[in-house]
Parts: sequence; C-alpha cells; structure tokens
Amino acid sequence: MKAIKSLVRAYRANFEMPMPEEGVKMNFYTALGIIAVTCIMLPCCIIVGYLSYVMSLAMILEGNKVNGIIAEMHIIAAFSMILGMAVVFNVLFFSADREHLTALPIKSWELLAAKFNHTFMAESVMEFLVLLSMFIGYFIAALGSYGLWPSLHPVAIIAAVIGTATTPLLPLIYCTIISLILMNVLKKVRSIKVFYRSGTVLMLIFIALFLWSFKDMGGITMDNFLNSMAADNNFFLKICNVIFFTTPLLCRAIADQDIISLLLYIAGNAAGVGIMLLLGRFLYQPGLYAAAALGSVKRRNSMERMKKSLRKRSVFSSYFKKEWLVLIRTRAYSSNCVFINILWPAGIAAFFLITKKNESIQEFISLYREGYERASLILLCGVILVSFIASAMNTLATTAFTREGRHVDMIKYIPIPYETQLKVKGAVAVFITAPFLISSVIVAGAYLGFDAFQYLAYILLALAALIMATVVGLYMDSTSPHTLWEDEYSALRGNLNSFFNMAVTIVFSILLCGLAFLLYELLLIPLQAVSVIIILLLIGADALLLTFGSKAIIKNMEQLF
Repeated sequence: MKAIKSLVRAYRANFEMPMPEEGVKMNFYTALGIIAVTCIMLPCCIIVGYLSYVMSLAMILEGNKVNGIIAEMHIIAAFSMILGMAVVFNVLFFSADREHLTALPIKSWELLAAKFNHTFMAESVMEFLVLLSMFIGYFIAALGSYGLWPSLHPVAIIAAVIGTATTPLLPLIYCTIISLILMNVLKKVRSIKVFYRSGTVLMLIFIALFLWSFKDMGGITMDNFLNSMAADNNFFLKICNVIFFTTPLLCRAIADQDIISLLLYIAGNAAGVGIMLLLGRFLYQPGLYAAAALGSVKRRNSMERMKKSLRKRSVFSSYFKKEWLVLIRTRAYSSNCVFINILWPAGIAAFFLITKKNESIQEFISLYREGYERASLILLCGVILVSFIASAMNTLATTAFTREGRHVDMIKYIPIPYETQLKVKGAVAVFITAPFLISSVIVAGAYLGFDAFQYLAYILLALAALIMATVVGLYMDSTSPHTLWEDEYSALRGNLNSFFNMAVTIVFSILLCGLAFLLYELLLIPLQAVSVIIILLLIGADALLLTFGSKAIIKNMEQLF
C-alpha cells in the first residue's frame, strides 16, 4: 500500500497545473476561478438537478420509483466508458513515464492500482458534481411525492453519498479490463490506432442500443423514452442494467431504503476492483512490453514520414505545418481539439431532424420564417452563444503553449521571432475552427431559410467571436501554461486555462446577448441594425485585442523561461 500511495502522490504532483501563488497573476486566476464556478459549474449543476427532478417526478407519477434515476446514471456511466477508453489506454500503456516506472522495484498490480486511482480522481471530478446534483433533484421529487421520512431516510442519504463518490468506478474498471485484454490479444498489431478506436466502437454500440430502444415506438421522442421507462420496457435500460449491474442496486437502496442493496452495491464495486487488479497482476507487465515495442515502431515510422516530407518552405508555413501535424497526429489532440468541432454542424443537423415532430420547435421555425423579429433575436443570441462556446471548447488556443510541455523553452531558442510563433498558434486555432463554425451557420440556414444578409451577418459574427476567444485563450495559456505533464491527455485534463477561458467566453456571450435585447427592446432599434452593431463591437474589440493583447502575450512568452 505504501508503494501505491507514493505513486499516487507523485502522479498528483506531476499532473496538476501549478497555479501562481502571489501577485497580479494570483489575483487574476482567483477571479477566473470565481467566474468559472459562477458561470459554468453552478449553472450545469442547476440544469442537471432540474432535469433529474423532472424525470424522477414523471417516473414517480407513473408508479415507477427508480427507472428515472437509473436511466440518468446509465447515461453517465456510458459516457464515462466512451470518454475513458482512450484516456485509460494512454495512461496505462502509452504515457511518457512508462520506461522510468517499469524499471523500479514495483509490482505490476501496484503500478496499475496507482495509475487507476489517479485516473479515476482526475476524470471524475465533474461527474461527482453532476451526480450530486442529480441525486438532489431526485430527493426533491421524492419529497413532494412520499414525504420527508421515507425520502430522507439515513440509508437513502448514505447510499446517495456513496453513489456520488463511486458511480464512475465501474465504467473505468471496464475500460481498464478491456485495455489489459486488448493489449495482450492484439500485441502483434503494429498500429496504435486500433487501441484508441475502441472508444469509438463503444460509442457506436451505446448509440445503437439507445436507438434500438425506439424501434417499435414510432419515433425518437422524449415522451416515448419516458413511457417505455415507466412501463419497464426500455431495451437500452435493460441492457445497461446488466452491464452496469451495480446501478439498480444503488437506486433500490435509495428508493426503498434497503441496506442489503447498498451492501451488495459496495460488494459489486469491490469485486470489480479485485478482478481488475487480479488481471493486472498477470496481464499488465506483458502489455507494457507490447506497448513498448509498438512505441518503437511508431517512432520509426514517424521519422521516416518526416524525412520524406522535408522540403523548403517559408518560416511561417514550416512552423504552421509543425503545429498542424502535432494536432493531427497526436490522438489526444486530434480527438479533443480538432475533430470535436464536428459536433457543432452535426449536432445542429441532428437537432433539427430529431425535432421535426416537436410542436414547439416547429412553431419557432415557422415564426422565424415569417419574419417574427423576436424569434430572430433569439436566434441571434443562439449564434453568439454557440460561436463563443465552440471557439473555447476545442481548447486549441488555451493549450497552444501547454502543448510544448517540458520543451517550452524551445520557443526561446528556435530561430523564429515570438511574433511569428504567436501568429502561427493563433492562425492554427482559427484555421481549424472556422470551417466548422461556418458549416454550422450553413446547416442552420438550410433548415431555417436564411437570406443573404443573415448568412453574411451570422458568419461574420461567428468569425469575430472566434478571433476574440482565440486571443483570450492564447493570453491565458501564455500567462501560466501547464507544461509538467507526462502524456497529452494529462496536458488537456490538467490545464485549467481551458476551463477559465470557457467561463470568460460565456460571460462575454451573455453580455452581448443582454446588449442585443436592450438595443431591441428598450431602444427599439431594428433587428438588422442590432446585428450590425454587435458585429462592429466584436470587430472593434478584436482589433484592440490583436493590437494590445498580442503585446501582452509576447511579454508573457519572454517570461516563460
């Protein structure tokens, strides 16, 4: 146990982003933390709690105590597995500390336990908040239906607390077991992509299960989903009850105040941990050897590709290509920084397809097409919010210096001016994000029927928001980059600048939406003029940021060493 504790402390020290402890930077990050909690964490918790309350109350009124909260926990568990597969593979087998730790007198299962412990804590912080909010929503619904004593029974409260801390455990245990088995079964495979794509396979499986549950219901709607859960006849729920077998036990302990179910839940999770460590004792060391061989092949192939691709080009284009290749060829960056942008045009298209039979949405679309200005005002605010959030969420700007890692001092020593390096880092973020933002506007316009002015206005608005979010993100990451990381997933997870940038962009977008409402409702300015004013304000703010913000970022770059 001492070895495991020591390793966990070492991981925590290496993976956490150091924060400024004094001066202006400390005050700056303190303010950002307050903004992040107020604008991201609290609203998310309130929304999750409310949705849990609504779903739980609907199920209780239909005579089913537990299926609402079970469905919510299954969805969280499924997302944990999908998002956790690549992270677990990387932490267990492909992190940079692999060669150092395997040479130490540490048992393989102890190393596995320490890495699992750290990954569980690092990956589950936001889930803990979501689960807590979800349970609070359930208890409020139960209080209104069953009264104080049965709803807030000590067993129910204890079960909810334990569930908050342990619900993400089983999905990560599954990810670890799958990783151990795949690495040993496919050890002769010479492509790292096979392992990372297991998360995509899991996502497709869960999506297929979810869609299959609507097979005989006449459409994918929330009413059909709730009705099938109330009747205990939902295929997705039944399959997940088997996969995540501890969840029904926990929910019965909460709903029925059943201590036996709570003890079985704890025993189930303990058994999962025991099986994982037992497999790790026999499979982890051979898997590390297989990963080491795979890493050698990967590095050799990468060098050969690099030699073939060398040719003369300008300094800007050479540095741009370097940044581009790092983002595309690094699995963590490509999935979390580049391809995540596909979610926006795809998500907008899916939203309009799924809501074709939703009366409220169709009424809004009709009002917009008929020229109802308040509908257009709502859409304008929607474009503002999506543009800022999409620009910040991909973390391209807020990891621009963090991605350099321990080699951040190369920024100083390579024969490229700071100004050129900064322009490239900003250009890469804009170049990758802009096509997806423009595609999102085009997709929305195809469904809503934008005219030429609306297409132009919304595209300009999206690009202006992107530039602002990029400059702010670059400034934040240059102020205090997270460079002490062992693998790329840790660089992304441990970088609080991304979280803070998201909070700041949300504040900007809310202020702009509020300004749009004031201009239209109080000053009675025509909506087209409001759109022009917002765009001009953003362009003016971008010009100031590009002028003065760039100087501040370059000053930060000079102080990085």
